[in-house]
Amino acid sequence: MRLPTELARFDFRAPPAERWELPSSLREISGLAVDSAGRVFAHDDERAIIYQLDPAARRVVKRFSFGRPAARGDFEAIAVAGGQLILTTSDGVLYAGREGEDGEAVPFTVQATGAGRLCEIEGMVYRPGDRALLFACKEPRTRALHGHFTVLRWSLERKALDPRPSIFVPLAGLTRDLRVPGFHPSELVRLARSGRYLVLASREGAIAELTGTGDVVAVARLRHRDHPQAEGLAVANDGALLVADEGGNGRGTVSVYRPR
Repeated sequence: MRLPTELARFDFRAPPAERWELPSSLREISGLAVDSAGRVFAHDDERAIIYQLDPAARRVVKRFSFGRPAARGDFEAIAVAGGQLILTTSDGVLYAGREGEDGEAVPFTVQATGAGRLCEIEGMVYRPGDRALLFACKEPRTRALHGHFTVLRWSLERKALDPRPSIFVPLAGLTRDLRVPGFHPSELVRLARSGRYLVLASREGAIAELTGTGDVVAVARLRHRDHPQAEGLAVANDGALLVADEGGNGRGTVSVYRPR
């Protein structure tokens, strides 16, 4: 039986139900993640500062950092993996530490995955079934990946990158359905109930829904006036879809889409 698509539950032709202008410290918000308790975490683009957000109340619950001063890097995505929060840089270097209290600087570890040799990373999700991190490739850095949508797998148990991509499919299916010349992922979300993935592409202003093997089952375009630079995506425990936009010269935002 064919499962209904996640994207069909939302009307992206209409403005989001809610829109929160973030504090100036989150002007360069880059990634979102939701833990099993439904708490929303976000991070800064250049410093390893993690924020717990409450979009419903429009407030920052707390912020803490990896180290003091906070470690610096080109941070592109965040994931909650067991008792740890993990940031990845565009080169696939992982910064991992425990959750901190408000204002706390927590110890952290750094692990190079080698994924950056293959592509620029800009999207990461934790898959608990096999304790793996999945990386969405934004730009290939090796000829073998050109023309494909690629997801790499890093085993947290073995601390090793799989030699073969977890998903490796021609871009044609995505670009044809979206009517765009390219597709550059900026966020990757796994849907626990179906095992499908949502892939946000900021440059194209689009979201695609794919099966675990990379088949495209649905696509949607975002209104540019609402999402000038969509970098973060998450599904809240109540089913709402959260989209985070960098602020450019203004404030970063979190937009909330409610199911139809």
